[in-house]
Amino acid sequence: MKPPGLRLKLTLAYSVILTVLLALSCVAAYYLFESQLEAEITDELADRVEALRGYTHFKNDVPTLIFKENDPEVALFVRTAARYHQIYSLTTGELVSQSTEMQLLGLGLVPNEVRTASQESGPVDIETDDGRLRFLNDRVVSPSGQEYLVQVGISMEPVHFALRRFVRISLILVPFGLVLAATAGWLLTGSALRPVRRIIHAAHEIEVSNLAQRLPLTGSGDELDNLATTFNEVFARLEKAFGELRQLTGSIAHELRTPIAALRGEAEIAMLHAQSVGELKDVLASQLEEFDKLARMIDQLLTLARSEAGEVRFERRSFDISNAIGEVVDTFSLLASARRISLDSEPGKDLIATVDPQWLERVLVNVLDNAIKYTPPGGHVSIRGTLEPDAVRIEVQDSGPGISAEALPHIFERFYRADPSRNKEVEGVGLGLSFAKWIVEQHGGTIHAVSEVNRGTCFTIRFPRSG
Repeated sequence: MKPPGLRLKLTLAYSVILTVLLALSCVAAYYLFESQLEAEITDELADRVEALRGYTHFKNDVPTLIFKENDPEVALFVRTAARYHQIYSLTTGELVSQSTEMQLLGLGLVPNEVRTASQESGPVDIETDDGRLRFLNDRVVSPSGQEYLVQVGISMEPVHFALRRFVRISLILVPFGLVLAATAGWLLTGSALRPVRRIIHAAHEIEVSNLAQRLPLTGSGDELDNLATTFNEVFARLEKAFGELRQLTGSIAHELRTPIAALRGEAEIAMLHAQSVGELKDVLASQLEEFDKLARMIDQLLTLARSEAGEVRFERRSFDISNAIGEVVDTFSLLASARRISLDSEPGKDLIATVDPQWLERVLVNVLDNAIKYTPPGGHVSIRGTLEPDAVRIEVQDSGPGISAEALPHIFERFYRADPSRNKEVEGVGLGLSFAKWIVEQHGGTIHAVSEVNRGTCFTIRFPRSG
């Protein structure tokens, strides 16, 4: 069974919450309405008691309602107010007068009940055959000092009728409102989730062959736009990673094809034309050089895999970088001489930084090797170290062909080669500078290059000073 979709879940949740809120609102409104109606009818009852007091006169020391019968408005009011009306003597407890409705309902009081009722100050509700009645007691005193209990009642049926009507209307409007709200919620969630469906559709169309495609944005800047932007950033990184992977595949294929072809050719020549052991040794020596190239390339790839997996560890300590500069220059002096390149150095003094010496040496080796490889015979390469207020600066300057403005921003990218043809004199797969940049940044430093075509290139490396 297919689970319910997000649209249905949101609509159901919205409907349930709205149902609970409407139910609570209706219950609260019912009790507030009831309280308000009862308060109003109690006030009306009190007004009637006060008004009837004005129409109560004593005749032969007995309270009697006297009003102008020929005044329709007064007569109507008095008859309405005195519909539920009776008077008792508090001295004897005997009934003095009683309205017709009270007689028909049989709501007379015995003397004990009269005395009890005289002590009640608030309204009293009584259930009768005519519905619930609310009574309010009042006392009147005759000129001779006789006390009488006056009871005035009012029907509560208007309140009950209004409440029943409220319930009926609620039972009609609430379901209608829920259906309307659920329909609106379904339409609104559909409209709100429409960008999600577009994102899903666009995401299904993105494959390895078209990683340049991106998810659509609405331009609203809401959460869905943020989500689409985040996914686009992920796709951009994937596109870059696949591009690097394709470039790596091409680089590895090219770099492996050349030495393997050379090894195979030399082996075939040796098998067909070698005349002595000495000639075979020469072939083997040449092949060892090709094996060294393959080993260096494999070592670079393994280091790349370790760095991507986070397995590279640094053992940082305070170290004088001027010593590393001197050692690297000694290492490359013979290679520079063989290529007829002058190699100068100014190591400086007390260039103390917190670094891992082995990885620092790798940075210097990669950058200096890169400078010597791209400098033509008769050229010049220099390396110098200087102290800045907050950093140790290393500059590697060469007089090579330089780097074009288009290629310069990409030279630190992995597998990037400014010259796709890659002649045999320039070895490598484009990993040296990317590794150097990664190592420098892991130490909290920076590396950048400035170059002019046919004027040379200068690499500047900065490490934070110790302390």
